[in-house]
Amino acid sequence: MTTIAPPAPCTLAALPGGREAAADCAPWRPAVRAVWAREWSLALARPGDAWVQGLFFAAVAALPALGTNPTPSTLALLAPGVVWVAALLAVLLASARCFHDDLQGGWLDQWLLCGVPLALLAAARQAAQWLLAVTPVLLLAPLVALQYGLSMAAFAVLMLTLLPGTLVLVQLSSVAAALTAGLRQSGLLVVGLTLPLGAPVLVFGSLAVRAAQAGDSAAPHMYLLAALACATTAATPWLVASALRIGVEAR
Repeated sequence: MTTIAPPAPCTLAALPGGREAAADCAPWRPAVRAVWAREWSLALARPGDAWVQGLFFAAVAALPALGTNPTPSTLALLAPGVVWVAALLAVLLASARCFHDDLQGGWLDQWLLCGVPLALLAAARQAAQWLLAVTPVLLLAPLVALQYGLSMAAFAVLMLTLLPGTLVLVQLSSVAAALTAGLRQSGLLVVGLTLPLGAPVLVFGSLAVRAAQAGDSAAPHMYLLAALACATTAATPWLVASALRIGVEAR
């Protein structure tokens, strides 16, 4: 387990170079690097998790097409909602227990002791988790789009909306995971808490793709997704930090 060492004291007088030297001695940088290094090392040590998530996304997206009359009109009608539901479930699969093992293994205790704001570490963990969760979805989304016969315009809108949409879903699921970190069956609780909160993402993402299919402008729905991403990015790290602090103290 990687250890986050407390930041060493740093004074401007001891560092030649002015503002650049002051930036280099930012005490949060080693802690954020340690969080990122741990997440990526765990992902590289368990590459099967990414394969499982990607295959799960592809399977969920493919099943509705196999169970209906596969005419072009039917597939075009199903495509936006099916792809977004598959993306939501794939993100939940990757994020449902993201803090449970950290709490049991003492990793969160190191977060509290390292002298860095807990919300900053939570934001770094969310960013790493989002990249790990969205990569398999983005890699397999072209195959799903090809299966449903999406036009180039609809496919481009789908890829653009998946970025802020999955970010919102990861951040919401991280809040739910932080609230349920010390509980049994925490994965099911995270799913139950995130599904209703993630409904606006599915609605706006599906409407954006559907507007592109119809030749209309998808910009209003994309702006709403971007606004949701900005709001959750500003609020959820603080919520995660508060929930984790309570969970560590109550353990």
